[in-house]
Amino acid sequence: MDELWTRLALIAGALIVALAVTLILRARGKAGPRRLESTGLVAGVYLFTSSTCPDCRPARKKLMGKLGDGFVEMNWEQEPGVFHQLGVSAVPATLLVAADGSGTLFSGQPDKALSRLGP
Repeated sequence: MDELWTRLALIAGALIVALAVTLILRARGKAGPRRLESTGLVAGVYLFTSSTCPDCRPARKKLMGKLGDGFVEMNWEQEPGVFHQLGVSAVPATLLVAADGSGTLFSGQPDKALSRLGP
């Protein structure tokens, strides 16, 4: 009987840890935009993607619908150094770079970034 309770306690503990990790990752993804003082990039709109990202295709379509070819796509597999330098830890992400090289990084779908660009 003690072995059964031990197993149940271990399963409950594992479920609690999994739930906590899920909540932390979701909260992290919902964090607001992050300001970058210097990006090292020219002014424009950048979409950060990876080849295994299921949400990147819809993000790309949204940007293309609003900007046509007026954005640069950066892929993790091709440009990991840029991702590391800018602290991009999740894809899709959209970066708006100002003329002075500063930027604002938006995690997730580009809706909030696009709203900053105006109509």
